[in-house]
Amino acid sequence: MPASPYRLAQHPAPALAQLLLAGSLLAGSLVAGMAGLVPAARAGSATASSIWNKTNALARARQQLPPGAVVTGEHCQEVEVGIGNIRYLCTVEFGPAPAISTPSSTPIPSAAPTP
Repeated sequence: MPASPYRLAQHPAPALAQLLLAGSLLAGSLVAGMAGLVPAARAGSATASSIWNKTNALARARQQLPPGAVVTGEHCQEVEVGIGNIRYLCTVEFGPAPAISTPSSTPIPSAAPTP
């Protein structure tokens, strides 16, 4: 039985749906790629856990920091997840790197004449 024009209008063709999906995926990947172009980190925190020890949990949290971030604080807690089973949960707080002064923004004092 052929599909009615009304039914075709309600359900777009599979090719059109695939085209729309591909377009939205492309747009999303472009936005995600452009986000990587921003060099400065903003303030925030990263949290990670480990079953091994605090050092491992801190290392995992530091791996999540954006480029240029400066660590401003760290704290860990031990969470018992079963009888005798401990999970280490650590948070690393960070802020942006301090601004670097450029030669054009910093005046150079002139040398005093020698007598």
